[in-house]
Amino acid sequence: MRRFILGALSFSVPAMAGANGLLDAYHLAQQQDQTFQAAQHQRDASIEANPQAWAALLPQLNTQDYLQHDRLHVISAAGLSVGTVDGQTTKLIEYYPSHSISLNLAQTLFNWAQFQTVAQSDKAVAEAQATYRSAEQSLITRTAAAYFAVLSAQDTLRADLDAQTSFKQQLEQAQKKFDVGLAAITDVRNAQASYDTSTALVIADRTTMDNAKRALSLIVGQPVDAIANLEQDIPLVAPNPAMAADWSKAAGEDNPDLMASFYASEVARKQVSIYRGQYLPTVALNGGLTRLSVHGAFGEDELDDNVNVTLTWNIFSGGLTTSQVRQSIATYKQTQAQYELERRTVDQNTRNDYEGVVSGIAGVKANKQAVISNQTSLEATLVGLRVGTRTEIDVLNSRQLLAAAQKSFYQSRYAYLNSFLALKQDAGRLSEDDLAQIDHLVAAAATPSPPISAGEATIPDSMPVAPAPAPPAP
Repeated sequence: MRRFILGALSFSVPAMAGANGLLDAYHLAQQQDQTFQAAQHQRDASIEANPQAWAALLPQLNTQDYLQHDRLHVISAAGLSVGTVDGQTTKLIEYYPSHSISLNLAQTLFNWAQFQTVAQSDKAVAEAQATYRSAEQSLITRTAAAYFAVLSAQDTLRADLDAQTSFKQQLEQAQKKFDVGLAAITDVRNAQASYDTSTALVIADRTTMDNAKRALSLIVGQPVDAIANLEQDIPLVAPNPAMAADWSKAAGEDNPDLMASFYASEVARKQVSIYRGQYLPTVALNGGLTRLSVHGAFGEDELDDNVNVTLTWNIFSGGLTTSQVRQSIATYKQTQAQYELERRTVDQNTRNDYEGVVSGIAGVKANKQAVISNQTSLEATLVGLRVGTRTEIDVLNSRQLLAAAQKSFYQSRYAYLNSFLALKQDAGRLSEDDLAQIDHLVAAAATPSPPISAGEATIPDSMPVAPAPAPPAP
């Protein structure tokens, strides 16, 4: 273990609940991520289109009840004697209430537009379900990517802190040699430049790490401090099936974004049928029961019931229906083009992610070997410096190359895992089980990363170590 002094001021934030696993972060994200919550509510709202469409085809029953107060002014009426009293013409004026209550039933017998609306709602529900499945898988990849971004930032900071300490030691040694006349001022200036550059990188690394933690906090809904690191050696699993064409075919059948685009096109196609259905007549069965009571001089008490079949035909509506049909056809063609674009995009992403997994395996192995080689090279350069065959600038360059190799190695692991998850997502086969498999690769306990301003942080030496040289042959 190596220890580094990072500054005099420190602060801490509450650790993420669980604080030691990728799967813990995902479970928090399921509850706290607002993008996923919005997708869930959108799905719940969209599936209500189906019962709403069916409601228009089911019996419609309503009742009406009204109470009315009348003033009846009779000037003349057959059989009614109207005379004069004291020279004034008499008129009949009466105030009386009336009450009516009715019960009405309507049932659609034929309405092509409503029939197609029901069929359209089935497609809309399927689209909503596919969109939600896409949101589920997207939550997995977003959580993993944010988690790996924090780890990558921590690893980069560790590598640059390691390099910074080495450059500081070399600067101190160069200064001592210069003070006693064993080194030129150029060695001091070169060491100082390397140290200053590493210091600037460490400052940038801290900012990157802090930003990555905030991005993960946005998903999990609470501050993030300590998260578990990946194991040193992770299994590098090749894609199965081994052919990119097989993955592309699976994506064409099961990719949720592609399925959502397909059903969106079907919804638009059904909309054409809905508008065309307005050219056709509608037939409805109606029935009613009405009770009317009038309390007056001409009072009455009636009970009326009726049954009728109504045929309605929209013969001309100013060209509105024709325009709506043209509009819906254009929209349908638009969704077809969008579906074709989505199909091509999914195919491209699937093949890219497949190559990302395959090349990622080779990249992790190559970068690991590069770390070992650069570490060996640095050791050889230090020996050469002691015997006079190498210079201080050679050592500085070797240290920089080692730090770069370390960072490339760390980042290549996360790139491979992200490509692995993305490939499964492209094929529509990504699930929590895939995340659980990666979660087994993290350490059992969380390691707090160096904070933004800390007093002291422990940096584990987890990089591959060069093999010891073989003993000389006897």
